[in-house]
Parts: sequence; C-alpha cells; structure tokens
Amino acid sequence: MLSWADNAKSPIFFRWRPTGASMKYGSIILLSLVLLFPLALLAQKGGSGPASANDAVTLGRRLFQQNCSVCHTQATLTNPMYGPSLYRDIVNGREDTVRDYIAKGSNKMPGFRYGLKASDVNAIVEYLKTVPKPAPRNPQTKGEGPVD
Repeated sequence: MLSWADNAKSPIFFRWRPTGASMKYGSIILLSLVLLFPLALLAQKGGSGPASANDAVTLGRRLFQQNCSVCHTQATLTNPMYGPSLYRDIVNGREDTVRDYIAKGSNKMPGFRYGLKASDVNAIVEYLKTVPKPAPRNPQTKGEGPVD
C-alpha cells in the first residue's frame, strides 16, 4: 500500500513512500541487482575473470618479475646482468633440472625453496618456456679511439 505525505507543499519525490508489500518487492529487486552485478561483469569479460588470475604463465611471469628479474634481466644498457638470460631454449627438455636449480640454488644464486611453493616454481618454469631468446646486445664502446 502506498501512503502520501501529509504536507502537500513538499516536493513530489518526497510525497510518495512505499510501505508494506511494495517495500518488500523493491527490496528484493535491489538485492537481486546487487547480487547479480558481479556475474554481469564476468560475462562482459568473457567469463575468464578468476581463470586468468590463476593461469600458470601469468602467475609465473609475475613471480619471475618479483624474484628473478633483478639478476636475470638487464634493466638498462649500462647496468650489468648478474645471471644469464633465461628463455625457452634453455628450459625446454630440462624442466626438472631448472625446477631443482630454482629451489636449491647454487654458490652464485640463492635457492627459493623456502620463499616459493613448488607450484610457484612450476609457474616460473611454465613462463620461461614461453620467453623467446633475447636479441644480442652490442658491447657499448666508451670512445672511438685511445685518449691522448
């Protein structure tokens, strides 16, 4: 049932107030819209919301950037690389060896067995299997000839 405000001088949007069944019906519609809104967003994205976040290659790329890129990528032309460039030709066929090397480390590289889960190390290896071989960089010359 609808009730009208007693004061006829109030603006039109303040005069009408739902009560009883219409209030319940409006609340149900509002609640339904709020609950269905996230599903509508997933449908617009193609339904790949949570699946892409758990994708092994995407996760591996993020973990590589966080843990490995400091040593295995060259940030600028003047900065040295501390470790070798890693790419698919190095990893393909040696996945188990690479996993073991990442977990245990070596004299020059720290091991990540306590900092990363086995699934994280697997994701890094899956990412490395997609990385193409980097282009060779020319050594930077400091000058054209000897200084007098």
